[in-house]
Amino acid sequence: LADMIVLIGSNAAWCHPVSFQRIRAAKDANPALKIVVIDPRKTSSCDIADLHLALAPGTDAIIFNGLLHYLYKQNRLDLNFIEQHTEHFDAALALATESAADLVEVAKRCNLAESDLKVFYQWFETLPKVMSLYSQGINQSSSGTDKVNAIINCHLALGSIGKPGMGPFSLTGQPT
Repeated sequence: LADMIVLIGSNAAWCHPVSFQRIRAAKDANPALKIVVIDPRKTSSCDIADLHLALAPGTDAIIFNGLLHYLYKQNRLDLNFIEQHTEHFDAALALATESAADLVEVAKRCNLAESDLKVFYQWFETLPKVMSLYSQGINQSSSGTDKVNAIINCHLALGSIGKPGMGPFSLTGQPT
């Protein structure tokens, strides 16, 4: 049901083959489905990707803090959802703004082309149903909790949790 699936720190093609085959089948059935792989490595999961963001290792939280700030600047926050379902969202937004407010700087810190980062941010902002799937590359990082929080905060900002075809999801059995 998703319009975009983001694989973050996950070579799902090898490590989660059943899930990956379902993603591939969804892409085959709906070529408009966007697949984004965010991983320093070019893995087999990139075979079906519309966009591969080969970010610098350890910069996952930066890219998502930048996304949160971008969503704020685009006036896309679902303030009603945030008010009803979050606590301390202002603090998370302030941290994102402090650490990753400038798209050019985020691209530089993540070692990404600014144009690719902007495409990802625009897709995340405009496509109605986005799923973010992450696994060991995120969960087992020394800053895994920060990375997972940054991903989840972007979905909270849009009110895209608990609805079909959208939201964050750990592909592992032991998420952070």
